Amino acid sequence: MNNTNEPVGSGIGLSTLQRARFGPGMLLQHEDLEQLNTYTRDLSRLLFQSFFGCGVVCGLQVSGIADCGHLIVTVQKGLALACSGDPVYVPEKTIAKTDKEKFDPTKNTQVWVALCPTKKCCAPRTTTCCSDDDEATSDCTREKDGFEIRIYKARPDCACGCPPPQDTNQSGAAPPPYPQGENLCQCADPKDPCYKDHYAGTCGCTCGECSGCDCKCILLAFLKVDAAGKWKADHTVRRFIRPVLMRDPQVALDKAALASDSAADPQTAAYFDQLSEQRTEKEMTGFRQAWASFSAEERGQVQKTLEEYPAQDRVLHLQEILNKYHDAKLAPNVLPQNRNLSSQLAAKLAQKRRPRASKSQTTK
Repeated sequence: MNNTNEPVGSGIGLSTLQRARFGPGMLLQHEDLEQLNTYTRDLSRLLFQSFFGCGVVCGLQVSGIADCGHLIVTVQKGLALACSGDPVYVPEKTIAKTDKEKFDPTKNTQVWVALCPTKKCCAPRTTTCCSDDDEATSDCTREKDGFEIRIYKARPDCACGCPPPQDTNQSGAAPPPYPQGENLCQCADPKDPCYKDHYAGTCGCTCGECSGCDCKCILLAFLKVDAAGKWKADHTVRRFIRPVLMRDPQVALDKAALASDSAADPQTAAYFDQLSEQRTEKEMTGFRQAWASFSAEERGQVQKTLEEYPAQDRVLHLQEILNKYHDAKLAPNVLPQNRNLSSQLAAKLAQKRRPRASKSQTTK
């Protein structure tokens, strides 16, 4: 009886990625060496395109002003990804302006601003493998990436961007106001037509009816004249793809562990909730770790000590206790016998109760 789980069908194919391989004694041509560059570039293109799609990664804010018959458009430094997966880097603030013969800012009321990649051949070198009868030719030995800021009267057909918002519920709407103090992730709406393919896991990148190969430019903003005659930028039409940093999952685990440990004393959990409103998450992590290292006996003594203080001061004193004994519990160079704080906490509790007892005897 055959117990192996063999496939009952298959289909094979080849990827478009191709690596160069060399062996001893091979005569290499320039195509072989160029393949080293081509593979790494194709790989990075594929990953960037698949992870993020096209759009603005950071910066590239747009502003405009009419001056002497020109519309002066300023684009701040930043980074974008073309639909091909190639980065388009603008290292410093760049200014573009309209042509007087093609555009009159006093008669036209809107423009679209796009960022497009360019390339420049640098350091040309004469080829040496040519016959005596042929003229020597030269090829560039460096290729430098560049960019071009383009200004259009109408929205360009093949440019990566988001559809303009139709109302406050459509894409590009301002994010809802969050309660003060909450640090919520402002992620893109999965139902937004600009990002739905990303959330659906759809591969590839298209700009409307254009293919990924034709879609090389990135839409930055839509500029329009307001009632006061000033040019205002609307950035809702750009596709923003900056990766979102996720929260540390261990923090949630620490909170769950604390809730479990303090289930017998909900009041202590309430103290930690109040403390979290006043301290950073990093500090709270240290407090939770210190509390988790306390034994049941030590926690009981801490809770009894806190009861000796007025209710409004207990959170502050809990913080002082955790700060004071944090290193004694968690520092690596402390001897095991010195990590038991029962006697120290008992002495602190007795010291706190002594003035109250003396005051009671005086009253009698």
